[in-house]
Amino acid sequence: MKFFFRMINPFVAWLLQSRLHGLISFQLMVLEITGRRSGRIFRIPVSYAKQSDDLICLTLGENLWWRNLQDCSSATLIFKGQRRLAPVQLVVNDAPTIEAQMRMLIAHNPIDAVFAGVRLNFKLEPNPADLAVAATRHVVLRFELAKATPLV
Repeated sequence: MKFFFRMINPFVAWLLQSRLHGLISFQLMVLEITGRRSGRIFRIPVSYAKQSDDLICLTLGENLWWRNLQDCSSATLIFKGQRRLAPVQLVVNDAPTIEAQMRMLIAHNPIDAVFAGVRLNFKLEPNPADLAVAATRHVVLRFELAKATPLV
C-alpha cells in the first residue's frame, strides 16, 4: 500500500493545487510539511472531515511525517485550492478521543475505513472492535480553520 501512495500522492497533490481541485477537494487536502532534519518540503494529500470550524485528519502512528508537526503550533495546508497557515493540534495515545474522531471521519468518508483497517456493516457503520484497535494505531491532526491565515 505504501508503494501505491508514493506513486499516486504527487499527482493527487498536484491536482489539489490546480484549478481542477474541485474534483476531489471535498474530501482531500494537502499538508505542506518541512522536514525537521532535511529541511525538505513534503506535500501530503490527506482525507479530512470538517467539524465546526476545525478540519480533522488521521494518519497511522507508524508514519513518520506527522512527527514533523510535534514541535509546531501551525502548519501550511491547501484546502479547497487555497494555501493557509492553520494552527494544528495533535492527539496521540488518547484512544477514546481518536476513536470518536475516526468514527466521524469514516461517516464523512467511508473509504477511510478501508485504509484504517476498519470493517463496515451494510449501513456503513464501523465495526466497534476494529475501530477500537485502529484508534490505538492512529494519530489525529486537528486544524483550526477559523484561525487560519491565507498565504499567497
